[in-house]
Amino acid sequence: MVASRYFVSLLVAATGVAGACTRVEVTEPSPGVSLGDGGVAGESAGGAGSVAGDGGHGGDGEYVGAGGEPGTIELGIWPTFAADPSESRDVQAVLASVSALSRGSRTLPLAERWDQLSGATGSPRASTWNRLDAMTQPYRDRGNGVALCIGIVDREQPAWPFSGTLDGDAALAAVERTIDEVYSRYGEQLSHLCFGYELDRYQASASSDERSSLLALLTHAVDYASHHAHRSRKTAIGTALSLQGLADPEADAAELALGDEVVGVYDVLDDAAALKPPEAVVDEVTAALEALAAAPGPRRLLTLFEVGYPSGADAGASQKQQRSYYEALFGLLDTRRDAIGFVGIYGLGDRAAADCEAEALAFGGSTDADVAAAWASARCSMGLRAEPAETDKLVWPDIAAVLSRFR
Repeated sequence: MVASRYFVSLLVAATGVAGACTRVEVTEPSPGVSLGDGGVAGESAGGAGSVAGDGGHGGDGEYVGAGGEPGTIELGIWPTFAADPSESRDVQAVLASVSALSRGSRTLPLAERWDQLSGATGSPRASTWNRLDAMTQPYRDRGNGVALCIGIVDREQPAWPFSGTLDGDAALAAVERTIDEVYSRYGEQLSHLCFGYELDRYQASASSDERSSLLALLTHAVDYASHHAHRSRKTAIGTALSLQGLADPEADAAELALGDEVVGVYDVLDDAAALKPPEAVVDEVTAALEALAAAPGPRRLLTLFEVGYPSGADAGASQKQQRSYYEALFGLLDTRRDAIGFVGIYGLGDRAAADCEAEALAFGGSTDADVAAAWASARCSMGLRAEPAETDKLVWPDIAAVLSRFR
């Protein structure tokens, strides 16, 4: 373990030096909790600084993803960990990513708030990109995948790096520049690029004008990313919504479901902040697949960017319930492999209480202490191994078998 930490420290330092060669905008981070912080090891106009051509279609042609092929589902494990304040968070994040890789994760799922990735003009924030470079390097070296979701919003909270409207010229140029940065760093290994995060949660409380400007930005971002000159044929583009929203035919989520894949995020608590039963995930995935099948236009795969279930008694759960959740989920997916693009298992390890409490604000906890407590409890024990002992939970042998079976 000491040798591993030494190697990771060198990797972080090396990528930091490399990142220093990139032109960056030196600004203070915007207020808010990064999706990459909090123990998660882990954003055809041709605007300023664009490397996409005018209306180009990408050097490698149309998207041809690996997911959805008979017998295969692309799988990844979120590199979650219990942050130790006495050690470098960046080093801990890279260690978690390497550990997930060693456990069989073929793709690294990551989500970052846009205001943590970029400054007001879309220029890169060096500290965030250096961490992501170090986390993804072992995957890229092996030809494995990277799945990145840019948080235009962070669930119920705005997460863009500037003031003003989302549909103005400055906003559109900024998102183009952020997309350029993603492709320049991870283009060959980027299997999924999405814009989120759980957009329908923000939309539910937004004004009509706010919803309109969000949709305009997302439409532009998806179009720009889809026609980017550096887009690989294996890169799927989409927008991240709650799975519950995708499954509800009465919800407004459908208008935000843009791109060539539909990206769902599973929430373990219901609208009353009560823990859902383990088998509820089957109903939500089934309903989302039925909605996709009934939708007009070309067939699109469903990506389950984040799925998981707690095991802690304080969340009203247990390790047996966590195991039942994954048994139910992958039992269904075994029969629907042709309809699924990617599954991100959340996550590798349990997380520190302080990180989960901060994250809970994005789920509505900023205005309701009981809601915040429920989300914090649920999110902290979703790991496949317990922290800080790093002991495997009851579900781990099942996950190991799934990683092998779907490969």
